[in-house]
Amino acid sequence: MRHKIETERENLFDVNMVIAMRVRIEGNVVFEQLEKAFYKAVSSYEILNSRVIIEDNGDAYYVDCGRPQSSFSRTELGFEELINANERVRFRIENGEYLRAFLTPDGLVFLMHHLGGDGKSLLYFIETFMLILTGGNVSRVPFAGMSLQDLPKESEMSFLYKLFVRSWNRRWAGKKRVFGYKDMDKAFNDFWQNHQTKTEITEYPSDKLNDLLLEAKRSEASLTSYLTAAWLKDLKGKKDVGYAVDGRSSSERTMGNFATGIHIAYRYDPGMSIGENAAKINGLMRKKLADQQIRYSVLQLIGQFDPSLIDTLSLEAAGCYHTSFTSRFADIMCYGRKKRDLSITNLMRAPILTDYGHIRIQDIAFVPPVVSYGTNLIGIITVNDKMIITRHTYA
Repeated sequence: MRHKIETERENLFDVNMVIAMRVRIEGNVVFEQLEKAFYKAVSSYEILNSRVIIEDNGDAYYVDCGRPQSSFSRTELGFEELINANERVRFRIENGEYLRAFLTPDGLVFLMHHLGGDGKSLLYFIETFMLILTGGNVSRVPFAGMSLQDLPKESEMSFLYKLFVRSWNRRWAGKKRVFGYKDMDKAFNDFWQNHQTKTEITEYPSDKLNDLLLEAKRSEASLTSYLTAAWLKDLKGKKDVGYAVDGRSSSERTMGNFATGIHIAYRYDPGMSIGENAAKINGLMRKKLADQQIRYSVLQLIGQFDPSLIDTLSLEAAGCYHTSFTSRFADIMCYGRKKRDLSITNLMRAPILTDYGHIRIQDIAFVPPVVSYGTNLIGIITVNDKMIITRHTYA
């Protein structure tokens, strides 16, 4: 196994790159059963049995790992306490540590480094875990991801963007520095001495969810657009809103990084209703999603810049590496002084089973990481007609 890290390179050095999910289940099960099912589920995914190496030229690869270090344990800490305790302890991806799972008083908690996969990937892992827990059979799942070669042909960058990338790569070539795991450790230690996140969780039972869906439908907008308008209502000025977008084909049910993204700039119009603002936001989103160059531009850019130049984005944002050159680059790429005002990931209705016979998933809360280019990270997921929204920010 040897897969180059290209379009997901920005995840490598970011100091806040852990996806969190809390799963509340109904049914009797003991710790030993959960532990056994977890390790069997880990063994079934090739990506979770890999480790990440950084070569002397700066290229990084997933390679085989004989003894991956993902773990399952029991704790009395609650969900937010676990996020706070683990966000400052670096995942040892060089030793195959992508997942930390816990049996807690709040339910099952799964924490996953983004190089183990995206939000949907973690849902697919949870489904595999639940199937194994209830005696189901699962197959080994091969590595999958989105390299530059996997991107749609229509998403190829324009000539001007190619010139932009070449210019920065050429100038970086004379200054280039390759970063390694010692630099990653220093970034973590320096950054987390003075930072901590906070998580707000809001639950919408089926009646409140249906009310929101009805309002969105009346406005001829998606639920995500309607919620965006509601959040922007109390914010002044034009705001930069980012949206995570799934790059999978409809049949792709594996673990890997398939997330791309779009963003819009929007100023809430107080002379219109929330629904009218939502319709305008929805139009902006649909226009960008329909353009393949825009839809996949993030992955194209990340994959074609020099890998170590991409690493400087996270290190600049963490405050542990700085030059005038990389500072300008970070500002251009939204990792500097100006970041996204809202970053929204809506996993929609979770595309997994919830009923496993004598055990049933009651609900799931999804908390995206406070990535270096964002300030307010919002996670949305619906399970069994209950929607849970989380907001993850720095305290």
